[in-house]
Amino acid sequence: MLETISELKVNLQKYLETKVSYYGLLAFEKAIKLLTLFVSHGIVLIVLTISLVFLSGAAAIYIGKLIGSFEIGLLIVGGFYFLLGLVLYIFRNKIFSRCIIRTMLKMFFQKDD
Repeated sequence: MLETISELKVNLQKYLETKVSYYGLLAFEKAIKLLTLFVSHGIVLIVLTISLVFLSGAAAIYIGKLIGSFEIGLLIVGGFYFLLGLVLYIFRNKIFSRCIIRTMLKMFFQKDD
């Protein structure tokens, strides 16, 4: 009976070590997926921001030529972005929170293969 209890203790220790290793690897995998998501979205965001800067400059020049004043064209484009930023700020919880929560839930609670 003592041998069985001793064997049970050894098996339980091995089981616990295996479980700790499994959850450690699972956490590492989720962290890597999260880092990959942030880096890939960050790169796309940088490229889109650079594109937006050039497109905004072109729009300001075009509007300035139509109106006859480059400064007014810049003010119109800047005002547009100010209003857009204000709307995004006002509705930030409705727009961004749900999207972020959905993405995180999908990533962390997806079935592992």
